Amino acid sequence: MSKFYPALYAAKLARTGIHVLGRFSHTSGTNFPGVVAMKICPDFLERVAKPETVIAVTGTNGKTTLCNLLSDILEDNGYDVLSNRLGSNLDTGVATTLATGASMGNKARQTVAIFEVDERASLKVYGKVKPTHLVCTQLTRDSNRRNAHPHFIFDIIDQAVPDGTRMILNADDIISSNLKKANPRCYYAIGKQPWDTAEERNLINDMKICPQCASVLEYDYIRCNHIGKVRCPNCGLTSPVPDCLVTALDYEKMEMTVAFGGEQHAYHMISDSIFNLYDEIAAIAFALDFGIKPEALAKTLEHVNIVDSRYKKETVRGVDIVSNMAKGQVAAACSVAFDYVSKQPGEKECVIVIEDAHNAGKSSEPFMYIYDTDFEFLNQPDIVNIVAVGVRSQDLCLRMMLAGIPKERLQHVKTVDEVPACLNLKEGSAVYILYDNYEVAKNERIRELLTEKLNKEGPAHA
Repeated sequence: MSKFYPALYAAKLARTGIHVLGRFSHTSGTNFPGVVAMKICPDFLERVAKPETVIAVTGTNGKTTLCNLLSDILEDNGYDVLSNRLGSNLDTGVATTLATGASMGNKARQTVAIFEVDERASLKVYGKVKPTHLVCTQLTRDSNRRNAHPHFIFDIIDQAVPDGTRMILNADDIISSNLKKANPRCYYAIGKQPWDTAEERNLINDMKICPQCASVLEYDYIRCNHIGKVRCPNCGLTSPVPDCLVTALDYEKMEMTVAFGGEQHAYHMISDSIFNLYDEIAAIAFALDFGIKPEALAKTLEHVNIVDSRYKKETVRGVDIVSNMAKGQVAAACSVAFDYVSKQPGEKECVIVIEDAHNAGKSSEPFMYIYDTDFEFLNQPDIVNIVAVGVRSQDLCLRMMLAGIPKERLQHVKTVDEVPACLNLKEGSAVYILYDNYEVAKNERIRELLTEKLNKEGPAHA
């Protein structure tokens, strides 16, 4: 007797049981049913029914945000979408999602599937799921312990993606833009903006040397790490010409102008962060390439937002409380978050909740990435107070002192309950909570405590 159907039914039962018992979480609810299915039937991913269109999303940063954008766009335009929205991006998470979408007779019930796929899971997923499309955000330096180097990750993805999969790639990333060269593709990019320069502002650049001739690469402009427009003065290697290009960003109107197929259209900007805008232009490029009309896409983007677990802003008694994820173990992601805060107007305080508590005590290596991270961006006179939280708070303060931040602006505490007493909470100022993706609950707790204090005591007057 085939093991497939028992595996399918067991996965469905496991998922129902988790919901009934109220045990649904990122790990149990989105992975466990897939673990059960693949334990019973090792080739479950190959045999389970799949929608006609399968879109895989990968890259170092922005996968979950991009998946949610794609799901919202397609659903709003009439497609029945199956997606692992919660970000369970391993083979077991994909198996859970497919088991959920399959009927008891193993028929796909949706027309489109969107899967966030961890870069290292590519070899376990793509050959079995066979995506019709792959959208890549970018490949920058990730956890040294887990992902080693972006060129190592490039090789994994390049080997895993099937021939014929249509690639939607970031032309501003000279690494990921070269994935699967023989496959059909659509490039997206954000064109040079008035504030862009060729000056390197980050500690890390993962693409200084030409991979073809070993000459030193030259950048026309560079935004973070190696993201920008690049060329080799010796062999002629250059950033690809984008098919979908942001030609203008209007931060006052929160509107971007995008050129595609010989036409230009305006779209609402979901964020004022350049790297959230990369997620948006990736989604726009896919949608237009997929055949969604610009007018329909513009209408959808008017009411699409970034999920609260990634970014949230509200004003309480005249004080802005802003939460912005700064992905632990990923220097580029933290640097982007710090750079974003440094550019915001007005007096600011920061709370940094990057504990890496899940790794604490296992190894000294996981926290070394903070020395690749640009804490120097936080050395600004209008960032008047920084509170580091958790078991690694003293390490963070040491790193910030090495970045030149005066010691009198730094505090460290062990628990989130100590945070409100450390903040000034002046009327007209802002508090930025920069937190790791493992510390979402602590971010929410800090927001609750600050809201309670402000509603009870009011803000301090400037």
